[in-house]
Amino acid sequence: MPARFPLRSTGALALALYLLSHGMLLAARPLGIDVSVYQPDTSMNWSQIKSGGITFAWAKATEGATGSDSQYTAHMPNGKAAGIYMGSYHYCHPESNTSATEASHFWGRAATYTKSDGLSLNPMLDVEGAAFTGHVGTTTTTAWCNDWCNTIVANGAAQGVKLKPNIYVSACNACSFDSTISPWYCDIADYNGQAAQTSTPWTTCTGCERWGTGTGAWNFWQYSSTGGITGYANNIDKDVFNGTDATLLATQVIISTGPQITNQPASVVVAPGTNVDFSVGATGTSLKYQWRFNSTNIAGATTSAYSIPIVDITNAGNYSVIVSNSTGVTPSAFAYLSVSMPPTNAPGSILAPTGMINWWDGQADTSDSFGPLNATANGNFFYASGQPGLGFHFDGNSSYLTTGAASLAVPWTLSLWVNRQNSPKTSAALLSDGTYSFKLEQYNNTRAIGITRFGVADYNFGYVVPENTWTHVAMVGTSTGTTLYINGTLQISVTNSQPLPRAYMGVSYLSSTSTITDYLLATLDEVATFNRALSGSEIATIYSAGAAGWVRAPEFTSMVTSGNSVQLNMRGIPAKGFTIYRATDFTDWAAIYHLSSPSGTLQIFDSQNGAPQYFYKVTQP
Repeated sequence: MPARFPLRSTGALALALYLLSHGMLLAARPLGIDVSVYQPDTSMNWSQIKSGGITFAWAKATEGATGSDSQYTAHMPNGKAAGIYMGSYHYCHPESNTSATEASHFWGRAATYTKSDGLSLNPMLDVEGAAFTGHVGTTTTTAWCNDWCNTIVANGAAQGVKLKPNIYVSACNACSFDSTISPWYCDIADYNGQAAQTSTPWTTCTGCERWGTGTGAWNFWQYSSTGGITGYANNIDKDVFNGTDATLLATQVIISTGPQITNQPASVVVAPGTNVDFSVGATGTSLKYQWRFNSTNIAGATTSAYSIPIVDITNAGNYSVIVSNSTGVTPSAFAYLSVSMPPTNAPGSILAPTGMINWWDGQADTSDSFGPLNATANGNFFYASGQPGLGFHFDGNSSYLTTGAASLAVPWTLSLWVNRQNSPKTSAALLSDGTYSFKLEQYNNTRAIGITRFGVADYNFGYVVPENTWTHVAMVGTSTGTTLYINGTLQISVTNSQPLPRAYMGVSYLSSTSTITDYLLATLDEVATFNRALSGSEIATIYSAGAAGWVRAPEFTSMVTSGNSVQLNMRGIPAKGFTIYRATDFTDWAAIYHLSSPSGTLQIFDSQNGAPQYFYKVTQP
């Protein structure tokens, strides 16, 4: 909104620099901006704005009974196309017009952009300036604003969406409302020089409890109107949300009042060649359906069920369905199809190092190929091209994996491949446990690999993983510190010593507030943990193997006959036992040995005992 309040001097920059220099910046509140005709859309790079840390934006739609902002119809679709949550606002003139007149004018322009598309915010009523000099058609300004908001709520219900408007007002005028204003969210404008991430939008404001959640309550705060941002160089209004990404999504992003889903599609794990059926149950009249794979519409999949007759690895991913009718649009939850592919060894594959605890290899399912910690998918999680085969893709907004695993005490090693895209958030997590978060991109847009201890400090290694290329990352933790290796080469060692998180992958989880943040935008592959500190040479060998990766399946490496015996040499996954079978044909197999092998290699001698011919096979659990 246009700035009409006194601007006070600020120490926020100095505070931020101090915290950054001391490694103390903590997880951020979501940041936003206001745009209008004063910010021509042609001068705004929305993709850069999002990558620079902006999560939401308010765009001016209308003013008074007849005014319309010329940039609105460009701001709204372009902001949403970049993945920014966009809300429409109306600059009111209650001193001149009735609330019904202005609500009708606003809704006539904003209805198209106020929908349950996952990117639309609740509308905003901008109350400032002359608004406090009159209230045509009502007895108070509060009553006028309540009438406007109630009209918008009713208009939304008729369109099939549930709305709860925000009211924008300066801190000095916030207390001019009476207590009946409390049903609505508030956006306080106060350029008081306080830090947006840690402070409040006023120093004193008796009566602010009228917003319904106690003295000092606020939902949004417009904390500045000067300076540019990434993607827009000139002065722009800056906002912050009083909560997390998750609470912004839960309270401000518009939801449908349309069809109700009674039975969600179910996740399945199947073998290749299996038939899979997804279905959804919903109530409502004249229902329409559109099934989606990895959030992309499936052509012709427009009934309440969707079938895949012969599943293969390319079908692994998430499935959902959009159910709609004239009253609204309702998306289903995600169902995940995992395909249990038989393990195979790529040419040039090497034995994994000993001491492995977990191995999430990303090959069309989220299972732990070594240990018991199979992961559970959440949000828009799917599979993408990996290193090798497939890998776990995280969309930067909603997807992550959970294992429920306890963290590993030192010594430990983490090894993974990553193909990074620039996260839309201020930071992006690899692994988290509620206390610690190991990050691919550290807080405050440094983009450097780092470690956060929530409520204490942020640390980074000073290395930024390049975008859109596969990079091998290894971290080694000991009682004396943590070492980072990139592409098999030592980068830096720091004195910080901490356990290795395993409970969450692709996000940070904050146990103190039970919130999820720092969504990762990247593809991960071959994520493995070890209960010892791997050496530099071992890590270099992992990198050198590249896409060939580790041996996944037990295999015979050679067989030598000598007299009545045969020497069998084999290799497989270290510390997994080998079971060797033999038969005189290919059907009647008998297990003859159950042997352990910590190193992953094994040699046995078997007596033929005059048999005409034996065939052998080997398995691992």
